[in-house]
Parts: sequence; structure tokens; C-alpha cells
Amino acid sequence: MMESSVTQQSNNSVTKSNVLIEANYKLTVTEQKVILYLVSQINKDDDDFKMYSLPIQHFYELLGYRGSPKYSEMREITKNLMRKILEIKEGKKLKQMSWISYVEYDEHSGRVSLSFDPRLKPYLLQLKKEFTTYRLKNVMELKSSYSIRIYEILKRWQFMNEIEIPLDELRKMVGATDKYLEYHNFKKRVLAPAEKEIAEKTDLSFKYKEVKRGRKVVAIRFFIRERRVDGKGNMLEIPYGKDSSDTLYSQFLSRLEKHHQSISQKGFAKIALLAQKVFGEGWFDELTKIADDILAREDIREPLAFLTYVLNEKVKRVEKGIDHNEVSVEKIRKAVRREQLPDWFEEYQKQFLQGIEKSTISEDEDFERKRAELEARLQKYRD
Repeated sequence: MMESSVTQQSNNSVTKSNVLIEANYKLTVTEQKVILYLVSQINKDDDDFKMYSLPIQHFYELLGYRGSPKYSEMREITKNLMRKILEIKEGKKLKQMSWISYVEYDEHSGRVSLSFDPRLKPYLLQLKKEFTTYRLKNVMELKSSYSIRIYEILKRWQFMNEIEIPLDELRKMVGATDKYLEYHNFKKRVLAPAEKEIAEKTDLSFKYKEVKRGRKVVAIRFFIRERRVDGKGNMLEIPYGKDSSDTLYSQFLSRLEKHHQSISQKGFAKIALLAQKVFGEGWFDELTKIADDILAREDIREPLAFLTYVLNEKVKRVEKGIDHNEVSVEKIRKAVRREQLPDWFEEYQKQFLQGIEKSTISEDEDFERKRAELEARLQKYRD
């Protein structure tokens, strides 16, 4: 049977760990498409990488070329790709690794085979939580490497409908740390073309707002919309639906109000991000279970503060590769001396949560500092 072409395989899905989505790297648009095509060949049940092989002619088409393959051009592309490094930040660790560890051209059979670096296994194989999936065809037609990276980032946060990213972090993620250093150039060469191209060629569209400190742009807030084809072949922009952040916030708020509690949408966004880090796709159901458990207890006077602490403890274990189920509402409640949380804990947690309300998602360092300080005080109290 004849091999299916690259175009025919474009309905395959690309699934990547969210950690990998947010990694820092710089690839050309051709290199990105090679990587994403290989990722789309991974089976969800694979427990190890394989040699991913395809006809050289199809590989040549994937690179955007026409006519007979020129092996010298192809070898140069794969050699450059093997030298490209990505950086992954996990807690206090910074990991550097390559994408591809081996490439083999077989002119006799007319095939090229590539193999991922084995250190990428945790980010591409048997992903159970915190991953993003999209159709390969949504990126194969994009002409800009920046558009591909921004599409992936927005796809990762689509469930929230909006996300604020510090400008410096966005530059690292899209691979533009050494280009367009003036913001107006970054906007003209990266953001504006990506906004246009993503809306024209993918299942998403976005608008963005500049977040300023004084006159300086320090972050970009993206507003994400899904696009679908209707029965007449027209592309429609989907408003916030049943899974949107507005609706989820309303559902969560209604739970709180039954217990005379309240939270702003910004505060909910921060708690939602913590829950998503722990539970992945089913984060909202798990979050509401924990919240309901806490709200039902009369001995917890500050339920939102307590909820924040529980989620932070779970995140800390997830980052260390430890089972987060070691942390539960009951265990934490007992850890601070039987049935009543000390007054200082409640007051401190109240201030901590208020800090979240005032902050933006870009203030993660301050967020982690406050969490560490709280932990130290709590440990001192236990001792």
C-alpha cells in the first residue's frame, strides 16, 4: 500500500506536556514543523520512543520544497536541528536538552528516520495530566515560527479564555530574546502577524492588551476565542461557552455564596491555575470537590485561604514527582494541632489571598516567596 502523504496525515494530533509547551527554545518554522510532525506520529500508548520514519520525498514536502529531494539541503536542516537546545524550567531546576538525537538517511529505500532525545520521554509519552492536544493541520499552514509558538501557548490556555504573560517570558517562549528588542518592533514583527495568521488558518483567534508599568509594556494579556466551521462551511468565532472561564467562575462563586464567601475573578484565575497544575484536564471537578469539603467544615474559619494552602502543597509535590494525594484537607487540618487553626495562620493566609487578588499572573516569584514564608512559619508552629 502506498504511504499516506504529509498532507493526508495532517489530521493527526500533536500532544505535548504543558511544561514542553512553555519551554524556551528557538526553531525555524521548518524545524518546528519537522518536530511537530514527529510528535504527531507518537501513539498515546507508546511507552518508549521509536525511530520515526517517512519517505524522503514526503519529508522534502514537509520542509516546504517542491521537486526532487536535494539531500544536501535536507542534511543541513537536520544537522542544524540536532544542535538546537531547549530549556525546561521545573521548580528550581533548569534542564537543557536537544530535540533530536539521531537521524538516518537511506537513499536505497528512499526513507529518512529520526529519533527524539530520550530525555524528552516525560514530556511526550503516556501523558495523563497537564498536556495540550491539537490537530497538526492547524500549524502546518502557518508561515511564521512565531505564529506556531503563540498558537501552542494559546491552545494550552484556551480553557481559561485569557492569559497574561510577562513580556520577557513571552520573548523566551517564542525564541525572540535577541530580536525586535524595542517593543514596537516586537509588536509589528511578532504579535500583529501572528494575530492575523492564526485567525486566518487555525481553529483559534485572539486579541491582546498591553499591560504597562508606567509607560513600559511589561506583559501581554491574550483573549482567546475558538473558531469552528458551521454546516455551510463558514468559520464562526465561538463566544464563551459552558467550559469558559466566565461560566466556571460563576459556578465556583455560586458555591461560595451559599457559605457566605466570595472571590474575585482574578482570585479565581489564580486558584484555577494551581488546580490545573495538579489535576490537568479534570481540574475544575477536582477543585470543586476540595472546595466543597472545606466549605462544609465549621472548624475552618477562612476556607479560601485554606483551599489556597492545600493546592500549593499539592503543587509542590507534583513538581517533585511525589503523589499529591499525600496532601488532603483532613491531614492538613490535623497537622496544625487538632481541630482549630491558629489565629496567626488564618490572618496570614487572609493577607496571602488578598495579595493574590491584587497581583497578576506575572508575579510568580513574589507568589512563591510568600508561599515559602508561610510554610516556614507553619513548620515553626508544628515544631
